[in-house]
Amino acid sequence: MQDTLTHRQLKSLIQVSNVINSKLDIDTIFDSIMNETISVVEAAGGGSIWIFDKNQNRLIAKSAQGLFYPHIFRQIELVSGESMTGISFAAKKCLIFWDEVEIKQALSTLTPYNRDLLDRAIPSNFHFTSVISSPILQKGKCIGVITLDSFEQSLQFKQEDINLLEAIGHQAAIALEKSSLYYEKEKTVRMLSHSIEIHRNLANLVVNGEGIQSIMNFIHKTIGQHMFLFNEIGELKASACHSSFSVEMTEYITQYTKQIILTLENSHTVSDITLNDETYQIVVLSLGSKLKSLGGLIILSKQKMSEVDIAALEHACTIISLELVKEQAVFETQQRLRGEFVTKLFSGQMDEALIQKAKNLNFDPNRTYVAMIINFEDKLNEQKVLGEHVLRNLLHMSNKTLLGRNSQVMAVRVENQIVALLSFHSRVPSSNIVAEIKELGKNLQQEIINKYREIDVSIGIGRIKQGLTFVHESFVEANKCIKFLKNYLFDHRVLSYTDLGVQRFILQNSKEELNDFIQEVLGPLIQYEQSRKGELLSTLIVYLDQNQNIKKTADSLHIHTNTLSYRLKRIEEILATDLNDSQPLFNIHLAINIYQCIKAKDTLQKNKS
Repeated sequence: MQDTLTHRQLKSLIQVSNVINSKLDIDTIFDSIMNETISVVEAAGGGSIWIFDKNQNRLIAKSAQGLFYPHIFRQIELVSGESMTGISFAAKKCLIFWDEVEIKQALSTLTPYNRDLLDRAIPSNFHFTSVISSPILQKGKCIGVITLDSFEQSLQFKQEDINLLEAIGHQAAIALEKSSLYYEKEKTVRMLSHSIEIHRNLANLVVNGEGIQSIMNFIHKTIGQHMFLFNEIGELKASACHSSFSVEMTEYITQYTKQIILTLENSHTVSDITLNDETYQIVVLSLGSKLKSLGGLIILSKQKMSEVDIAALEHACTIISLELVKEQAVFETQQRLRGEFVTKLFSGQMDEALIQKAKNLNFDPNRTYVAMIINFEDKLNEQKVLGEHVLRNLLHMSNKTLLGRNSQVMAVRVENQIVALLSFHSRVPSSNIVAEIKELGKNLQQEIINKYREIDVSIGIGRIKQGLTFVHESFVEANKCIKFLKNYLFDHRVLSYTDLGVQRFILQNSKEELNDFIQEVLGPLIQYEQSRKGELLSTLIVYLDQNQNIKKTADSLHIHTNTLSYRLKRIEEILATDLNDSQPLFNIHLAINIYQCIKAKDTLQKNKS
């Protein structure tokens, strides 16, 4: 090589080597190489260095020096085989284009867009007279091209110029490899430093007891992207978004993420989604471990997130997971202690120790109390049993709804039920308390149904009791409401014990006793109906519903009053009674109510089977 290079070119090659060894910024190195090469190659009026971008599948100009407009020239992006540079790249060897004819033929491969850029980059009074393009090879693979351009007819490239360009191409390959190693190390250090800084700040938040939402707000402020935290069943636990992110978009992300969370296997996944005609990158990072998932952290970004940010977020997930485990442990301990208290309280075993425990839990023994039972059944599951995660989430929902209106509430899980103790000041009117609790129950029921359509929710509410000493009676009454809702058709699935009238009589007696009573009072009429298929029993029911008003009953049945009078007379004959006598009429009214409830229960059980 030394025999074919001039003394000046050898000095230039040494200078290029010194630049590579003294600098790490690849753009600076390329500019220095290009300037040095043009200065020692007499025929070169300009030149460029092109590097192949794998992602774009294009040759990108990294340096452009000489008698043209580099800011325009560097917008050109070449495919393999396009122009002199692309032809050399495809051939993986140094090529020289000796005259304008060869150059014109090579330039004909340019796309119209690239040709327009080239024409605007080269002044109109300049023309290529000859061109050298030499590949940059790394381990036998072409990774770029160095191109020198001549604009003078009197100046021609020489063999030593080709040799120099090949040697510089080798030096450029070394520079790229060295720069790549440097930037990889720098990126690793930067990534580690960034992660450590985030980790340190998050750890401080945890130590100071800031909680999950503060952690989410910090990360959101740090990376500037929309963030969502979902639990292990895909329920949204916390979020931190810009104000532009709408409720509808949040609901869409919740539905989208629910499917991913349940099947997430890797530490993180990256994909693209479209929201409101805008494309976002969505990064899903798992929380917890494969053996025990705690959910996922979701980041929604309009820009592609760097590996540094994702690595930092993975470190952040460790802190979030620890905080979730801590919250869960605290919550379970509270639930165990409260569960023991409620179980003993509702058993009626009141003593001084229990009263003291109530005071420790901020429950005044002299306030007014009401018991509420929320019962759940999975309509899609034959065993009607709900999963542990779902029950835990239902408990969170119940606590949130009930605490929203009352500062003194305790809700605990008991198998497939949530048992709640609500406290009110003794000066609050009973009618207000009943109305408020029923409204709370309906709101909670609707919220649960909206989120879990497969769950059947029944809510039983006991009567108001003065002081903790008698609160177990309210619990028994709430339980009777749940029992009634399970066995009988009722218009609403939120039932207060005060709503029950004759139904209390039903709950306190066996089905055999109830049927005996019905037969004693209505037996002859029921038998008559079964044998004749008449309308007397239904007429009696409507007559009693209309408070024995002849005209209203006739209108309701769409019959003449004479027809109604005949039917009523026939009923009295069959039952051997007088419908104007208050005592037998009371028994008939009671029997009718019980008969309808039992009939509705039989229909309900038949439908379930």
